[in-house]
Amino acid sequence: MLKIRVFETFAGIGAQHKALKILKDKKILDFEIAGTSEWDMWANISYNAMHHNSKNVANKLDDETINEFLCKFDHSSDSKTPISNSNLVRKDRKVRELLYSAIKNCNNQGSILNVKGAELIKNIGEFDMLTYSFPCQDLSVAGSLHGFNQGMAKGSGTRSGLLWEIERILNELCSINKLPKYLLLENVRNMISERHKADYQEWIDFLHELGYNTQTYVLNAKDYGIPQSRERVYALSVRGEDKLFHDTYTRTGLIREKKNPTDISKKLKISKKIYEIIKVDYNHAKYREEAIESTPNRTPSRKTMYSCNHKLFSLSEEKIIESNNGRKIYSVDERSNGYFLNLCRTITTKQDRHPNAGVVDLCGTSLEKLENKAKYRLLTPRETFLLMGFSEKDFDNIKKLDLIKNSILYRQAGNSIVVNVLVAIFNKIVEMEENKNV
Repeated sequence: MLKIRVFETFAGIGAQHKALKILKDKKILDFEIAGTSEWDMWANISYNAMHHNSKNVANKLDDETINEFLCKFDHSSDSKTPISNSNLVRKDRKVRELLYSAIKNCNNQGSILNVKGAELIKNIGEFDMLTYSFPCQDLSVAGSLHGFNQGMAKGSGTRSGLLWEIERILNELCSINKLPKYLLLENVRNMISERHKADYQEWIDFLHELGYNTQTYVLNAKDYGIPQSRERVYALSVRGEDKLFHDTYTRTGLIREKKNPTDISKKLKISKKIYEIIKVDYNHAKYREEAIESTPNRTPSRKTMYSCNHKLFSLSEEKIIESNNGRKIYSVDERSNGYFLNLCRTITTKQDRHPNAGVVDLCGTSLEKLENKAKYRLLTPRETFLLMGFSEKDFDNIKKLDLIKNSILYRQAGNSIVVNVLVAIFNKIVEMEENKNV
């Protein structure tokens, strides 16, 4: 069985780790996370909760030791701006213990700005794959609505421009002959739009100079066993396999060939229907509490949100959707006696917004008459994690910390990658390696 060592940059909550673990459990691919690079303190704590069961290696250490260690790194509490050391050391002891533990357990190398090639190899050893899902804010269509969308141009100084820190690291690794064989990129569809494709072509040209061929895919989560319409760009680069692996992107744009990774979600039993994800059993105490927390106050703007966004669930067929050219596009769940829309829109970092991924109708349910509350609710943080391919156990491991606010959980889900799509991409690597040996 093939085994790969992986360095996760912009690691977030570890969607790559989750996908690799699924394949390992199915005895398809073995792996080791050699190290991560992530400066978002809450993402690091969630990563440790999901992938290391919140293993605490700092509970017997004194404050001075913990603080001295943490202050060696750059951290952010909002994933955008750094937090000062003075504010960091004033965080609750539990937070600092968990953050210390997360860095140690994940072999976290800190902010991408501080990762140096030779030092990286010294700290984590040689590795086979580097993953880089760099920030999308300056590329996304949603970002442009808020005055962003400045792009990922080299030297732009934008958050999306952090892509070029990967260029620096790869050049440093090349100088010591330690380049990984595989690279995996993920970002928004707009990255290869007319506005940004010249920057992407510059990136592809750079990878060519280092000996990488790159296949660029536009993949949608709905085609990989997840009921979410979420289209993203993925780029798998392979070094030294010219005869087996050819580019699918040129100066004229994306070449659409039948090279997309194959969906294996049903085979691995990780595909989900939306009625398995949206929790409408409000007799279940946990789901009821989370639903109430996700029900907004009754305001005029929330009425607009209710009327203008997809109803993901309703007890009334008419409130879901009438039809699509006569073809019904919803599912019936006998347990709830209700109707579910087959797909939600893209999960973003906020749900209390317009437009959003969709809302859940509360009319006719036991939550319909909550005082001063709307007659619908938003997706709960749990549901957004499930719609990204994580499990309820994963989410509960974070939730039981009783530490991370819902607004941060929404952000973590919206910034993550759909696990099922990554499973298909990693499986493509396995297939390529197997075919090479035939």
